[in-house]
Amino acid sequence: MATFAGPRETVMSKPLNTTIGVNSLDKITSRPTMQAVSAEVEGTKTKFEILEERLRAIEGGGNYGFTDVASLSLVRDVTIPHKFKVSKFEKYKGTTCPRSHLTMYCRKMAAYAYDDKLLIHFFQDSLVGVALSWYTHLEASRIRSWMDLVDGFLKQYKYNMDIAPDRLQLQNMAKRDAESFKEYA
Repeated sequence: MATFAGPRETVMSKPLNTTIGVNSLDKITSRPTMQAVSAEVEGTKTKFEILEERLRAIEGGGNYGFTDVASLSLVRDVTIPHKFKVSKFEKYKGTTCPRSHLTMYCRKMAAYAYDDKLLIHFFQDSLVGVALSWYTHLEASRIRSWMDLVDGFLKQYKYNMDIAPDRLQLQNMAKRDAESFKEYA
């Protein structure tokens, strides 16, 4: 005799060699066959699979839109040189002059100045906050070269070029004798 977990029903694995008379039919209790038990297990399995599918549908399928990792990259087929080490960048937040940031980035990446794909790929490491969000929402079809990215970046943060003076400009500012403090500020 074998017993299964779940519904507590006993299943006999071999048929009994007994002769059944007319009066003995009343004494026989019905026992499920192996086929009935396996059908019930399969039915339970199917119910379990259905519940699992519904749960996946509620949770969003489990892939969260990251099934094709290559499509998430702004530039495909980037070749990163052996022993390449990413420079530490001052992170651009979107509140300072974008031209100054690009100058700083290009100076740190000078050894790779002619590798557009590498420049585009690692530019994200120099961004943070809304600027990084801007970068991650760019369409790969619009960025075909480093200059496309530079143009897009300057257009996006152009308003900061007129407003925010850089450190050198601030250091060179001086109040003139004929100028009031209000005019200077």
